[in-house]
Amino acid sequence: MLCGVEILCSVVAVVARVLGRALMTICSPKFSTAGLIGSPTTAWGGGGAKTKVHVESENQQLPPPPSPPALVLPAFKRNCTDQEQRAPATSTKAARGRPPRLVIPAAAPVAVACGGVDPFGGRETDVATETEVKGEGFCLASRRGVRHAMEDGYGVITRHKIEGGSQLAFYGVYDGHGGRAAVDFVADKLGKNVVAAAAAATTMSRHQAAGSSSPSQQRREEEDDVTAAIRAAYLTTDSEFLSQGVRGGACAATALVKDGELYVSNVGDCRAVLGSRGGVATALTSDHTPGREDERLRIESTGGYVSCGGSGVWRVQDSLAVSRAFGDAGVKQWVTCEPETARVSLTADGDRRFLVLASDGLWCKVSNQEAVDTVAAAAAAGGGVAGSTDPCKELVAMARSRGSRDDITVMIVDLQPFLPV
Repeated sequence: MLCGVEILCSVVAVVARVLGRALMTICSPKFSTAGLIGSPTTAWGGGGAKTKVHVESENQQLPPPPSPPALVLPAFKRNCTDQEQRAPATSTKAARGRPPRLVIPAAAPVAVACGGVDPFGGRETDVATETEVKGEGFCLASRRGVRHAMEDGYGVITRHKIEGGSQLAFYGVYDGHGGRAAVDFVADKLGKNVVAAAAAATTMSRHQAAGSSSPSQQRREEEDDVTAAIRAAYLTTDSEFLSQGVRGGACAATALVKDGELYVSNVGDCRAVLGSRGGVATALTSDHTPGREDERLRIESTGGYVSCGGSGVWRVQDSLAVSRAFGDAGVKQWVTCEPETARVSLTADGDRRFLVLASDGLWCKVSNQEAVDTVAAAAAAGGGVAGSTDPCKELVAMARSRGSRDDITVMIVDLQPFLPV
């Protein structure tokens, strides 16, 4: 009995000592959870990220908690002058398959055209910014406008002899639109067709009238035949061009000189102005525009219409600013190529001295009288009517200085060699 009591007292004492130490340890500021090693505890990391944390013993140094995922912002180049270029960065959108950023390279600077260089990629030989021609009895100057290609042209045939001793000379200035196809074709074909038709008409007229009419009557019939031949040559040239199925069109002003007679024809807004000894300017052509009353009535009578836009320019079918021209197949029903022709006799007194043929790039800024005065002043200074290209260049410069943005072509024809003797 006594031994059992002693054993029980010993057990109680041991338990008491253990409990006392445990209480002292819990109350100590250096509380250790040695018995919790390896027991994971869930904690919330900064920034809201859920992280697994292990609690270590007091004798083991705790490692720093893992850093939360960093928000990587795009880097900026501070020395960029044009715009800030951003470096690629990882983001949640990129992780979901966002397509890569589209990088657009900076545009190369546009070169300013000069010296015949075409900014649209053409070869230098394809673009003539300025042209000067000094020929037999005529001179010419031409300058390209703001278009990427020159669309003016010209043609000259001098001293063509025909049966009976007559001589023909042909001069023409052409203004294309919608490309160079039409103006190149007309410059090559029209002069040849006019000279051939006029020569054939003259020969036929003389054969038919031989011995059957007075000389004056024969002359009048011959003049009418030449006018009809010019009309036929214009229409033939137009038909030949349209048969090629090529787009575009061209205006024209031409002069045919034969046996002391001057035949001036035109379609469109190229113009011919006669300069006299007294310095008076006489327009031998009338511009074919939809704003002309007779042209408007002609177009409307065939089912077409003309309109005037906000810029004040009258147009056929809301498109073309001239009412007569070569080509222009899309509006050919209303835009005819039938020319108007004026005939002027060159008198022996030499009163009709010269002729100015020019595209509308000149006439939109320079009046008929100003053109004649400029040529007359150059002739009075000793250069002659067509002795140099200076008066042509002066007229081109005058129109450009006043704001003409179109192609400008000016031809001056000296009429003195064609005067009857």
